[in-house]
Amino acid sequence: MCALATVTNADSDMDVREGKRIYTQCTGCHSPDYNRTGPKHCGILGRAAGGVKNFEYTKAMSNSGIIWTSATLNQFLLSPFNTVPGTSMGFSGIASERERQQLIAYLSQLDERNALCN
Repeated sequence: MCALATVTNADSDMDVREGKRIYTQCTGCHSPDYNRTGPKHCGILGRAAGGVKNFEYTKAMSNSGIIWTSATLNQFLLSPFNTVPGTSMGFSGIASERERQQLIAYLSQLDERNALCN
């Protein structure tokens, strides 16, 4: 049973590392710790879409009613334009379920306790 837990932790760590690699595709517009063309991602899980202070969102995003969870991020990362029609995010989505999950694993690490968010 302990060996299984170790494998699970190793898989999780690998997912976060792969997610960080995938996140480099996002860095043209986003940063973990500051707003760029897109809003910062630090603390994204549990935050309302359109909820970063001092960032100007589209009305579509601000009025979407989305709370960012693993499930809503997965849906948005699969198809941003279908999830939030009228979003200005110039990104067509990530087709691979595995890559979306890895990216979400990385994003979930970006909270106020993480050095990337300071």
